[in-house]
Amino acid sequence: MINLEQSRKTFHEIRRLPVQNFWKTYFETCGRQDVLTNPKFSEYFAWKPHRSNCPDVQALMDQLIETIPESWRSRARKIFAGRNLDGMANAEAWRDGEVGVIELNYGITSAAMIYSVLYCKYYEMVHTLGGEVDFTDDDEETLMMILEEVGDAGFTPILIAEREKESWHSNRSVFAGHELLRDLPSSRKEDEYHNTVRAIEEFILAHELAHHLLGHTVDYYPRSRQNEIHLERVMQKYGIELPDENLNDEQLQELKADTLALLMMTGALIDETTAPRIYRALAGSIIGLTALAHIYDTWVVPDDAGETHPDFLTRFDGAARVIRAVSKEIPVGIEGGHPLGFLTQVTGFVSIILNNWLAKHLEDHRPVDVLVLTNWLFERGMEMEKELKQLGLMNS
Repeated sequence: MINLEQSRKTFHEIRRLPVQNFWKTYFETCGRQDVLTNPKFSEYFAWKPHRSNCPDVQALMDQLIETIPESWRSRARKIFAGRNLDGMANAEAWRDGEVGVIELNYGITSAAMIYSVLYCKYYEMVHTLGGEVDFTDDDEETLMMILEEVGDAGFTPILIAEREKESWHSNRSVFAGHELLRDLPSSRKEDEYHNTVRAIEEFILAHELAHHLLGHTVDYYPRSRQNEIHLERVMQKYGIELPDENLNDEQLQELKADTLALLMMTGALIDETTAPRIYRALAGSIIGLTALAHIYDTWVVPDDAGETHPDFLTRFDGAARVIRAVSKEIPVGIEGGHPLGFLTQVTGFVSIILNNWLAKHLEDHRPVDVLVLTNWLFERGMEMEKELKQLGLMNS
């Protein structure tokens, strides 16, 4: 039986962290007295750990607990979710007797911030391509110059992140060393950026919580089989199948944790699916998985019995299957938006990063450029409209 008090105590002892707001500890470590003594933050820093050492993480955990069946909630409320100072992009679920913990490295939050900035710059590029570039202009040379300029705004930050990876690994810390990995485009609101960061963190927390609920930690959990049966029933209801790959048991556990995490975030696990929840789950999962694949080059992994995680392509396939399945009854929004359209847009972001990697490893492969991306988005947009009409979600 997990005990929250013991979990909280053990986490802080093992990580040698004071029992206080993580961000107070972080700024103390950085020597930022200007922040620590600012009266504006005094109440925030005075916050005391309960189910987390970070108020933002505790709020996300509270939110996730409301998306799981009532019979699962008692266990979830006893798990301590803590931030630590480790700079590498990673998270972990672990249990030892009375102790049940979810750990988020600071590095995973830093990665969420960086790749949210990259996505915001990509979004700005796509928005400009769709609304401000005149593709009917007869002056082909001028048009190509405009496309190149617009494309640079979205592509260059991704190339910079690619170059920064070496220092991240050598320093064992993911950090935004270049301004283009920190600065938002002027048209993007801070709230939109922070919502993306929080969505990534929510998916990571949901994934680790899923490991606890499905009994994937070392200590046996008697209810795990019942919970897995419930997951299988929900998957069957929506017609969700795991990708048909040659996976070992640990890799299957990771896919099931991804699936349960997405069913939590979308509300589908308790029949409370909404479009905003799907958008949030989609952004958090796909951008988060892309960040990890890019940092650790796990786009494709060998068929090795020792690999604990599926490669990115398998996890992306699994996430897309869930999003497609739970979106089938979501009507097109007033302004024409739909989760499947957002999936197309986010897939374009993934394709830029993935194709850069492929171009480095395959002699006959070229990176995606802005013209190729524009054509792909247009063609995929037409296919999506047809799909939505066939599903009866969009008027002909």
